[in-house]
Amino acid sequence: MEYKKFTPLNVSSKFAICGLPLRVDTYKTCSFNCRYCFSNNRKIMEFEKNLQIGNIEWLTKKMDKVYNKGKYKKESFLDMLLLERITWHCGGMSDPFQPIEKKLQVTKQMIDIANEYDTTILFSTKSDTVYDANIRPDLHSFQLSVTNVQDRKDIEPNVPSIENRIKFYKDLKSEGFKVGIRVQPFIPNVTTVDIIETFSDADYFTIEGIKLVPQNKEHKEEMMKLLNLTKEDFTQLGLLNLKPEIRLELYKDFIEKLNYYNIPFSIADNDLHYISSGKCCCGDPLIKKSTNFNNTALLKEHGLDYTLDNVKENLGDFSECKACQLFTSNRMEGCKTVEDFYKKRFDRKTSPFSPNFQFIPKNKKDD
Repeated sequence: MEYKKFTPLNVSSKFAICGLPLRVDTYKTCSFNCRYCFSNNRKIMEFEKNLQIGNIEWLTKKMDKVYNKGKYKKESFLDMLLLERITWHCGGMSDPFQPIEKKLQVTKQMIDIANEYDTTILFSTKSDTVYDANIRPDLHSFQLSVTNVQDRKDIEPNVPSIENRIKFYKDLKSEGFKVGIRVQPFIPNVTTVDIIETFSDADYFTIEGIKLVPQNKEHKEEMMKLLNLTKEDFTQLGLLNLKPEIRLELYKDFIEKLNYYNIPFSIADNDLHYISSGKCCCGDPLIKKSTNFNNTALLKEHGLDYTLDNVKENLGDFSECKACQLFTSNRMEGCKTVEDFYKKRFDRKTSPFSPNFQFIPKNKKDD
């Protein structure tokens, strides 16, 4: 069967709020069929028909060109991030170790290329296996996505059992891998602190609340009914997010338990990035290198009063990289470079990377 191919390695449009803007994906669409997923391809019978795979030939040529031949462009954001050896984040679009990997081995091929160039990868997955991929603990690390430990098949119908995923976690730890737990999404009435008890020796925890696509009315209503939520519980920050005061209340027991076990953690919701142990919401202990110009790093370095000058200092050689292709709004507003992007949007309260975007409870402000 011939599958449509896509460019597997890209710069995320979220570079201003994420310390790992190099995103690598090996598949588009995912057979785990989680009901909260934004993907519209939720029917298993249509999965393989809609499946696309990463273009490994393109990746091979790109790595050879940058690292072996020294051919790169200073205005290319992708090339400069590669030269800086920023860790790749794999699994943002779809799971790299979903069952189709056993047949196609696209992730395995990508890992072999990364290993050849000593490139580090953080893998996000719900799987209980990596099949026969050659993943090296000296280079790579894991974030296991866990929303519950009750095997809620009504929400995650094709995800492996929690028993098998716990075994997978323990095997990774015994093999020397750094392993974090990503509670994404944190689902009210589903997600409980039992997750922390189950993975109490994790190297890091990242928490991010459930988000819904406002334009997808059918999916939005389905999820609200399933989770016993109403539209009054949400606020729109691009996507529909639970109101920040609701999220903070839900996270309270989690934060208390994480502190009890002395596990470093981050809140990955864009308006709560200041609640973090490090300079990357995915977790400093898990990665080899992240950027310094994402807002979590700036919050860690300068607090809630960081300035545009602080951003410029941290941008360095990245300031003149082209960013216009990442945003339709960039082209409309005449933004060409990464620095242009920050300049235009820094003081806007609607910009997720602005310190003004952070939600500070009234009692904290009074302090």
